[in-house]
Amino acid sequence: MLYINGTVCLSPQPTSDTSVFLPEVKEYHSNKIFCIDVDYSKFFDAGSMRRMGRIIKFGVTAGILALKDAGVETPGAISTGTGYGLMDISQKFLNSVIDSEETIVSPTSFIQSTHNTVSSNIALMVGCHAHNNTFAHRGFSFESVITDALLLGKEGFDNILVGAYDEVSDHSYRSMMRMDMLRAEPCSNLKLFSESHCGTIAGEGAAFFVLAKQKSDPTYGTIKACKTFPAPADANDLKRTVLGFLSDNGLSPKEIDIVLSGHCGDAKADRLNNILTHDTFSEQSILAFKHLCGEYMTATSFATWLAAKMMKTQTIPEVLYLENRNREPRNILIYNSLKANHSLMLFANV
Repeated sequence: MLYINGTVCLSPQPTSDTSVFLPEVKEYHSNKIFCIDVDYSKFFDAGSMRRMGRIIKFGVTAGILALKDAGVETPGAISTGTGYGLMDISQKFLNSVIDSEETIVSPTSFIQSTHNTVSSNIALMVGCHAHNNTFAHRGFSFESVITDALLLGKEGFDNILVGAYDEVSDHSYRSMMRMDMLRAEPCSNLKLFSESHCGTIAGEGAAFFVLAKQKSDPTYGTIKACKTFPAPADANDLKRTVLGFLSDNGLSPKEIDIVLSGHCGDAKADRLNNILTHDTFSEQSILAFKHLCGEYMTATSFATWLAAKMMKTQTIPEVLYLENRNREPRNILIYNSLKANHSLMLFANV
């Protein structure tokens, strides 16, 4: 178990201000939604900003702001995750090589194209020379980060900066369209669950957290456990996995208050989510989050930010509810799925 002592999220919603919790909700009419940018000139000089891709700007900024929120100058370790990483910048470099007929090209795009560029930039800015890892495990990327942090905590590391970042690039958008994951026509993100449709909306974001072994004044709550598993054979297989996860952590379904479910608005993809929430968690408050941030490989980082803010403020924004408004945010379970990648994360109030 680790305490969440600081967090910041940059997303398609107004989430960057740590002093408020979803003061308003933005509605979009599209099948892809983008992060709301902040004033990056407060964090980078003009020369650096010209060389940085957009994902590097909002990823590094979120990490720096999370440290500030926790009152930590230099973290004891850094662990980040990303699905597609800096694919857009990589494509720009490869296109420049083709356009120049494989002669000399500017190396800037190449230097900025590796998946660990965000974590390494944060380390350079805050002087962190310790453990620095980046996971690119598709739909398990952020879950791998949390698992890494829980293990680091057992090894004695403290004030671990963890986070995830992904963007809607041309490559990721085309890939999701090719796999029939997205709706063909624009739709309102706030009406994503009102009708049964095929496909969801693409999203992006960066969410970072400072995890520590001790509680402090800014503590939001605790993260207790994380589990990843392949697509279950059927609903009964999923139920056994969930019950086993809770049992391993000394809990029964009745002790879970909130389920943050990875409903995405796609009727086929949401089938198991619906069975699980109606069967195993029929008495719990069921919340959704992907109508606010969109679908992407590290969307569970946005759900984790929501869980942290709910535990801290003991409030649940009305826009999150799918079913049941009768529980308070004490024990929170996140269940997410993206194709064959399924995961569970458990949080508790302090």
